[in-house]
Amino acid sequence: MFRKIILLFFAMLFLWSCADKEKIEQLTAQNSALIEENQRLRTDYDKLLGDLKKLRENHTQLQFLAGKLKGVKARIVTNYGNIELKFYPEKAPLHVFSFITRAESGFYDGTQFHRVIKGFMIQGGDPLSKNNDPNDDGSGGPIVNIPHEFNDIKHKPGVLSMARSSNVAAGAGCQFFIMHGANPNLDGQYTAFGEVTKGMDVVNEIANVRTYGASNPRLRDHPVKPVVIRRIEVFRYGG
Repeated sequence: MFRKIILLFFAMLFLWSCADKEKIEQLTAQNSALIEENQRLRTDYDKLLGDLKKLRENHTQLQFLAGKLKGVKARIVTNYGNIELKFYPEKAPLHVFSFITRAESGFYDGTQFHRVIKGFMIQGGDPLSKNNDPNDDGSGGPIVNIPHEFNDIKHKPGVLSMARSSNVAAGAGCQFFIMHGANPNLDGQYTAFGEVTKGMDVVNEIANVRTYGASNPRLRDHPVKPVVIRRIEVFRYGG
C-alpha cells in the first residue's frame, strides 16, 4: 500500500511538472510576442514622429510662401476688357504661386477662353489655344502638374478655380476657370484659389458670346469669335 502511495505521489509530481513546463513555455511565447509587438510599435512611433516633423517643415514652407503671396493681385487683359483678381494663398498657396509665376513669365499671353458655358463658367489658360486650330483647345497642359489643394471656398459667381482631368490623382495643370454662376457640385472637388474683384461685367459679356453649339458638337462650348487673353498683369495692392 505504501509503495502505491509513493508511486502515485511521483506520478502527480511528474504531471505537475509537465503542466508547469507547458505554462512556462506559453508565458515565454507570449512574452516574446509582446516584445516583438513593442518593437513594431516603437518603429511605427518613430516613423510617425518623422512624418510629423516633415509635415511641420512642409507647413512652415507653405506658410512662408502664403505670406509672400499676400496682397498680390492680377489683371487679365482680354479683347473684351479687363478682369481683376484677388487670391487666397492661405487656402491654396501652390495654386496661387503657380498661376502668378506663369502669368509673370508670359505663359498665358495669347491664350484664349476656349470653353464658355453661360450660367456656369468661362475656362482658359490652355497653351494649345494660341494656335489657329480650335480642335485641340482644352487638351494642353504643363510638363509638370501640381497637387490639388481642395478647400472650403464655394464655387459662386466670380470665383477663380483650377480645371483638372477626371483623374484626381493626376493633379492640376495650368487651365483655370472663372465662375459665371454658382455650382456647389464643384465645392471640394476643384481647387478654388481666387476671386474677381473688378470686371464681372467682362466675365458676363464673355459668358454670353456665341459658341458653335449644336452645329459642331466637338466645339459646342468654344466661342466662334476668339476670346483672347492678351496678357495677365501681376501687381500688389495699390499698384
